[in-house]
Amino acid sequence: MSHAGARGDFLSSDELSSIAERNTVLDLHSVLVSRFATLGEGNTLYPGVVIQADDRSELTIGSDNVFYPGAFLLAESGGRLRIGSSGDYGPGGVQVKANAGSSEIRIGDGVRIANGPEIVGLTSIGDGGQVIGPIRAQSVQLAGGGDHQEPDPDRRAGVLKGVGLARGLVVGVGEVVNGLGDFAVAPIERQRFYHPGA
Repeated sequence: MSHAGARGDFLSSDELSSIAERNTVLDLHSVLVSRFATLGEGNTLYPGVVIQADDRSELTIGSDNVFYPGAFLLAESGGRLRIGSSGDYGPGGVQVKANAGSSEIRIGDGVRIANGPEIVGLTSIGDGGQVIGPIRAQSVQLAGGGDHQEPDPDRRAGVLKGVGLARGLVVGVGEVVNGLGDFAVAPIERQRFYHPGA
């Protein structure tokens, strides 16, 4: 295997033009997409987006997502990264990295991931889930549910917000963990607490 294949083997600008026929690529010269990645249709890729995979890994992206500047998606060394549709990745330098054979990240539809998080490990973010803030989310499970526009907070997907390390957390429907530093000491609360008028 060539070194280029191990590091992503990115499409040329001309090859990226074929991706742009089905997706919106706002700057063909600053967006990098691996030839080993699979993209759906209707995605928007802002300048500086990197979608990197090697030939031993899986990186699939659904349709109608928005990847804001600096979004970095990685699947390498046998890692698996599966992203659904209609999600927002940014703004704020989102990193999603499945970079080992034991690393599998599944992200559902309608998620919102913003403001500098790094998502790694064996992680599952269900439909409508949110990770907001400079959080290292390692092997977390966020239950799927309604997205952030769901009027009933008790029906919304699980949410992580704040700053720090969130490792091994399980957050259910209608729940939120608002952490500062070590999320292990932060309580799991009902989202209704943050939206008492809902």
